[in-house]
Amino acid sequence: MKFSNLFYLSVIFTLIGVGIPNSVYAQATELEWHSFEQALKLAEEEGKPIMIDVWAPWCGWCKKMKKEVYPELSAALNKDFVLTRLNRDDNEDKKTYQQYRITPLRLAQKFGVQNVPAIVFLSPEGEYLFHISGFVEADELKEILGYVSVERAERL
Repeated sequence: MKFSNLFYLSVIFTLIGVGIPNSVYAQATELEWHSFEQALKLAEEEGKPIMIDVWAPWCGWCKKMKKEVYPELSAALNKDFVLTRLNRDDNEDKKTYQQYRITPLRLAQKFGVQNVPAIVFLSPEGEYLFHISGFVEADELKEILGYVSVERAERL
């Protein structure tokens, strides 16, 4: 009887122990997403470039980027960039960009984004730098982020 109680207790503590690292990991990979307007303001204040995740609700690759790729790079993203997201299918909300009120759909088109997923990079002053389209693996995106952050560091 005592052996079975010990067995059940060890199973419970093992399950509790397994849950702790997962919650710690989830906190460590938390990304700091901002509204578009907040991102523009923060980028200018902090001198950081902006990374815009352009997505659509139906896009499976967009969901994969948000769930798997971005969290893997969260330390670099949170440290060196101001993050925001645009729903490319949204043709109703309005965002303010360069003194214009424009829908996310039109804004994505202004940045040359035709397909999702896409990532747009803006300077700390909000000027368009470049964009990439399609799903990007974490190691490839890490190189691109490194390039953009090095360019930023060289301007300081």
